[in-house]
Amino acid sequence: MANRVKVIIIIGCGRMGSELALKLCKDHNVIVIDKDEKSFERLTKNNFVGFTKILDTNDMAALMDLNLETADMVYIVTPDDNLNFMLSYGIKKINDKINLVSRVNDPEKKAIFTKANLDFFCPIEDSVNNLVKDLERNQYE
Repeated sequence: MANRVKVIIIIGCGRMGSELALKLCKDHNVIVIDKDEKSFERLTKNNFVGFTKILDTNDMAALMDLNLETADMVYIVTPDDNLNFMLSYGIKKINDKINLVSRVNDPEKKAIFTKANLDFFCPIEDSVNNLVKDLERNQYE
């Protein structure tokens, strides 16, 4: 059975959000949200096929008007850990069935997300762990 096309919402269109959107738009319906219209330039330069929306990501009411519950997945990938936590926590409080993963830049802030039972990834820690694993597997000999 072929994979079903998914509806994916990405909040934050910096380097990570734009790269994620460009990869996912090949096989899925992607909506990218950011408060700065200029952030979408990375997408348009690279033939992004999807939707963009300028929205103040600090405005929870505006985010909820997007019907996030219709998405198969929501990625919150702004560079601001505090904003990512606020958005994740707020969205999950409104609808705990939403599939959502947040970016946590500062490894020391992971505990806050864990305590709130929020799914997250930590790019710095993940990268360091991959480098150490590669070294331990003698990847560089």
